[in-house]
Amino acid sequence: MSSSSSSSSSISSKRNAEFQPENPCYCGLPSRVRTSRTKDNPGKKFRLCPNSMNEGPKCKFWEWLEPETPENEVNSGKDKKELCNLTLKVSILENEINICKMKMEQENLVFRQEFEKLKWKLFTHKVVMIVLFLLFVFKK
Repeated sequence: MSSSSSSSSSISSKRNAEFQPENPCYCGLPSRVRTSRTKDNPGKKFRLCPNSMNEGPKCKFWEWLEPETPENEVNSGKDKKELCNLTLKVSILENEINICKMKMEQENLVFRQEFEKLKWKLFTHKVVMIVLFLLFVFKK
């Protein structure tokens, strides 16, 4: 969708500018949609970085917008259906991840409980060994 034409070939009206946060430019700012007023592309919409007209560093982001046509609207409907399916799949996967996390936490809890039991057992064995050693030493 990017064009090799420079933004200087398209003159836009600031009155018609709208920000699009869902389509950021290369520097992460919401891109601006403007309308061309050149004789080659009259009324054609394009998107650019909001800093493109300012002094200082520019990110060079610029692209034409495709005009809305009935074909695009049909594709848009297909895209919406696909987006819904993908959103559903993501939700299912997120649920599966949460279930796995819960299982891991439960297994981790069981593991920690078993580990604490083993530590206690080891401690008691050490105490018994020390007591036996002391009895052996003082018996002589």
